[in-house]
Amino acid sequence: SKSSEEIKQQNSELSEQVHSLVSKNSAMKLDMEDLHKKLEMAELMIQQFSNQGGSLDANQQLQMALEEKASLETQVAQLSESLHQLQAERDQYVEKLKEERSIWQQRVQQLSEQVHTMAEEKEKHMAQIRELEANVTEL
Repeated sequence: SKSSEEIKQQNSELSEQVHSLVSKNSAMKLDMEDLHKKLEMAELMIQQFSNQGGSLDANQQLQMALEEKASLETQVAQLSESLHQLQAERDQYVEKLKEERSIWQQRVQQLSEQVHTMAEEKEKHMAQIRELEANVTEL
């Protein structure tokens, strides 16, 4: 029975590893497809530059490529900054939720204590009422 359980556990662990490897493989395939697309785009750009060879000299082509690179770097920097801002906002939101959760837990604890106290008082008053009824009956 123990051996069977151990084998089931190992099987489960191996299944998780296989699932992880399949996920990594899929991600690598997507990355490879992306790289192939970028390569195709680069080849198209080379063909365009080759076809325009007479109209634009190498310096102009280089200048255009550098300008495009600078533009893309600016976009990446902006997206990176936006990502950092969103992460900071998320972290602030998480912290706020933690604080609110703590406040609500304290409030629930207080209310629970109040309910317990009121139940004790009710029981005490009920005992007094019974005692007074007994006294009235006796009188």
